[in-house]
Amino acid sequence: MANQEQATVVAGWEFHLVNDQLSITSQSEPAKKLQLSPQAAFALLSYLSKHRDNLYWATQQGQRDEAEHDTELHPHPDEEDPGF
Repeated sequence: MANQEQATVVAGWEFHLVNDQLSITSQSEPAKKLQLSPQAAFALLSYLSKHRDNLYWATQQGQRDEAEHDTELHPHPDEEDPGF
């Protein structure tokens, strides 16, 4: 099955499925590239599905941490500056 889909980019990694091969490439260092056969990609998918809940909660925690960090750097404009 020959197909080519739009790449997905997340956290500096590009995921691209071309002709049934999963390609994972670093955006910052394009020489760092991994190509998985359909069998290997399916095994990875199976492995990740077993850890879906843990990955979900780790992602949620990361988003909360980023939001808290942004708030520390850029306080809400309605909050008064204590002037310390």
